[in-house]
Amino acid sequence: MRIVVAIPLCVSLIACTSTPVTAPREYLDEQTAATITVVKEPWIFTRVPGASEDGSQRDYLHLYAIDVNRMGDHRQYFAALQSAPAGSASTSPILELKNGLQVIKLDSTNEDPRELGIAQPIAEAYTPNAAWWYFPVDKQTLSQLANSRNLEAKLIAQQDQFSYVLWRDGRDELSELTAVLP
Repeated sequence: MRIVVAIPLCVSLIACTSTPVTAPREYLDEQTAATITVVKEPWIFTRVPGASEDGSQRDYLHLYAIDVNRMGDHRQYFAALQSAPAGSASTSPILELKNGLQVIKLDSTNEDPRELGIAQPIAEAYTPNAAWWYFPVDKQTLSQLANSRNLEAKLIAQQDQFSYVLWRDGRDELSELTAVLP
């Protein structure tokens, strides 16, 4: 009888102490000595149908919200990974996030990622020509976007514009990240 009572009690205690599946991951960048906190899973956008030139390669935009802590100096960014950038990949783009009628425009930083405290990419790139950009953002904007539904994204670089629609929602992960930010 004691065993029957003990098993459910142990299971419920373990369930109470487990980490939520959406909890952000944190690691120390050993080259820059910055502590990086990043959403567990990103928002993933796919190119609007018919927007790619030849349709031979599917283009995705992964959007990771991150916090870079350099000795107590916290800075937040959107780390954007574009899987199939066009010829202007070397140009720093503007990220436009649209939620209904509201549009948030973010300029990419011209600083080298190492200067930001990020010596290694946030995640693995799945195509050889993928490009990373970092967009400074504040906690208030992150919290606002964590409540956004049907978010759309656009990368604007010189004369090129790439429109994306939501493929994987990352609101839960972003909410978890903003909850742990100072």
